[in-house]
Amino acid sequence: MKKKLLIVESPAKAKTIGKYLGDEFTVKSSVGHVRDLPKKGLSIKIAPANPPESGWTFTPSYEVSSGKEKIVEDLRRAAKSADEIFLAPDPDREGEAIAWHLGEVLSDVTKGKEVHRVTYNEITKGAVRAAVEHPGEINLARVDAQQSRRILDRLVGFKVSLLLWKNLPYGHSLSAGRVQSVALRLLVEREREIAAFSPVAYWILGVEATKGTKDTSFVAKLSRLDGAKPDVRSQEQAATCVDDLDGSSLRVVSVKTLAKSRHPYPPFTTSTLQQAASSVCGFSPHRTMSIAQKLYEAGLITYMRTDSVNVAKVALEAVRAQIGNEFGAGYLPDRPNFYKSKAGAQEAHEAIRPTDVSKKPGTLELDASANKLYDLIWRRFVASQMADARLAQRTVGLEAEKDGLRHSYLFTASTTAVEFDGFLAVMKAPATRKAKDDAEDESDEVKSLPLLAEGEKLVAARWLSDRKETKPPPRYSEAALVKALEENGVGRPSTYAQTIEVLVDRQYATREERQLVPTQRGMDVNDWLVKKLEPLFNVGYTAEMEADLDKVEEGEVKGNGMLSDFYRKFSAWMEAAKEPPPPTDKFDQLFALLDEVKNWREPVKNGTRVYDDHGFVTSLRKQLAENKVAASERQLMALVKLAVAYRDQIRDGEIRIIDLGYGPELDRVKNAPSEDLLKWCFQTIDRIGGLSKNPFLNSLREQVDRGRLLSPKQFQILARSVGENAGALDDADQVRARLAPYVPGGFEVADTDPAVPGILKLLESVTEWKEPVRRGRRTYNDAEFVASLRDQYARRSSLSPRQVLALRRVCVNYRSQIPDFEQMADRLGLRELPRMEKVGDAERDAKKAARAERRAKKARDA
Repeated sequence: MKKKLLIVESPAKAKTIGKYLGDEFTVKSSVGHVRDLPKKGLSIKIAPANPPESGWTFTPSYEVSSGKEKIVEDLRRAAKSADEIFLAPDPDREGEAIAWHLGEVLSDVTKGKEVHRVTYNEITKGAVRAAVEHPGEINLARVDAQQSRRILDRLVGFKVSLLLWKNLPYGHSLSAGRVQSVALRLLVEREREIAAFSPVAYWILGVEATKGTKDTSFVAKLSRLDGAKPDVRSQEQAATCVDDLDGSSLRVVSVKTLAKSRHPYPPFTTSTLQQAASSVCGFSPHRTMSIAQKLYEAGLITYMRTDSVNVAKVALEAVRAQIGNEFGAGYLPDRPNFYKSKAGAQEAHEAIRPTDVSKKPGTLELDASANKLYDLIWRRFVASQMADARLAQRTVGLEAEKDGLRHSYLFTASTTAVEFDGFLAVMKAPATRKAKDDAEDESDEVKSLPLLAEGEKLVAARWLSDRKETKPPPRYSEAALVKALEENGVGRPSTYAQTIEVLVDRQYATREERQLVPTQRGMDVNDWLVKKLEPLFNVGYTAEMEADLDKVEEGEVKGNGMLSDFYRKFSAWMEAAKEPPPPTDKFDQLFALLDEVKNWREPVKNGTRVYDDHGFVTSLRKQLAENKVAASERQLMALVKLAVAYRDQIRDGEIRIIDLGYGPELDRVKNAPSEDLLKWCFQTIDRIGGLSKNPFLNSLREQVDRGRLLSPKQFQILARSVGENAGALDDADQVRARLAPYVPGGFEVADTDPAVPGILKLLESVTEWKEPVRRGRRTYNDAEFVASLRDQYARRSSLSPRQVLALRRVCVNYRSQIPDFEQMADRLGLRELPRMEKVGDAERDAKKAARAERRAKKARDA
């Protein structure tokens, strides 16, 4: 019997598939990508093509991914002992690339052996066995497309990020991305629309009509004023209409019933699943994809990275049988419902659906979040093959009647009844779609209407006048941003969740009340990119590149050709984005000033680097004279800072610096915190203890040691850190008083909870801590959490109310290891703990108000 090796990406998937295959198969996992471009550097060799006029060649330098060395060696050993190898990563571009990379790293141990590519859209016994029985080959066009995308992203990310580091004051934490920066642009442009928006008041007029009894009353809206759509823009105009209507009666002039249908939605694609999960379950795109991945690996749903709405024939037959059995023949269309995928979708894929529709929600052993998402997918799939819902919309028209009426008024009201619920029977959805924003003002829908006949007289119980204001466009929620990116053809739905996470991780945007709000950093990055590289980060151009990548995948064009077309434009745009070099005479003037300096600071060594003012000036002068480096604005400003620092040794130093146009830099230095104050801050940090490992504070200390000034923002952070952590010092009040002028808004110092020392004392008895738990991107480690709070309390003598509650919860969870727990529980408040979300409401409200004030200020400034 042949020994067979099948390799997938995920350990969970390997475990599931291992149950479906016979003893001749060994199933291993690569745990994702095994090779990639190195994290540092460009790592792409760009050389002229042959012939040169055809463009360039782009050769990536791949390496085994960090931490994957042992996995690769294990796979190589398994491949060496196998007779036949099946590469079975996911059925998309990334999966095809993983399969190709696996083939490359195993090539020397698989020579002369059969190496196959197998794909399946669902992890079921039938699908996996069928894939193994009918293997194929690696799709090199798809690999070419993925590699081209990777090269594009590295070219843009690496080269543009260097420009951001050079031109914006945020250091090396900045990054740009082909899709990421376009997503940021959408956020920033929407924020600017909101800031520039001026609300306009308008009035909605209506009437509460009745047949004479309370149970027959309903509200109708004014739909025609003198035969035209009403446009009431002032209180005076609204009051005039109400005065005119006063004393009028109402006559029913029309009663119409309109038959309507509601069609079911197609089954989910990646992006529509992310949008629906956000709206219905409150899940972020990242969380949705994480849960969907687990459902897929458990064999419960089909592959979740897809832009197709196709459904396999066998699945259509199964769901139609399920609908007929559960709901009856009336809910089953004569023929299956077919849906059209958007342009460019990979038709070989399926929509996201349950692998076995008979496995109903609530019958599976899933956690609450997974059950919610499975329920959503199951209902959407079943509904997609059910009959339309049939509705009856009844609309009545009412005219106002009175002698001397100056205008004609027509009021309307509508109600919708479900005559046949169709797919709504499984969707838990209302008959009418919820109106949004201004559309709500256009709707005359009411819950119910009494029986009415044309010519019937009604009583106007009261006339209604409701002031409204036009609303600015809403900020993007994560689901709305996903929808906008997909509608504009930017990126791929499978990457949207990660794109949003990058925006948040880079501090370009924050999540506030389920909306994405760009930060000042994000706005600065966007503004620079749009100013300097607008064509590159244009929404339309990014969509064009996606279409070009699709052509590569289809084999219509080669990756090198597409990349060459891009690189030709990209090089021109990058050259145009560079700042022109400063005039050489400015350097000469500053060198002349610094020639007068006799006593230079001693060089400072920091690690392997040596900071030497005199050495820097001498080296730069020589390199510029020999044209070894191009003059830059950054070099010029470094010389300016040195001239200001050594101004006391330069004849008429301050006057000459001002005459050269560098007065603002001189003022900045004069207004900076004194050297004594900085030294005192770091001495206080040493007294506090516990902050010595803080990398940011250590970087500030090194900066000061090198003789460099701190920016106002840097010193504000330093002062705040010292003040808020000085609680355990005897002179804490004096420390905070000295630093208070440099910390707007004061220090955030929580009131001391007298129970904290006792709780920390009890937790010293704990010897066996639970294993750390990873949820999404965060890891929860009880032992480290308690240690960090112990350290913080030692420094500050206080913890926030939320931290104290969390500490109490940890103590309760480990009560079995604490001998004195029962006798101390009441005294330390360890009984009947409140819910976490109830703690700190005032604190959160204050922060929310502060954010609102900052946004208002931003709008005023704009």
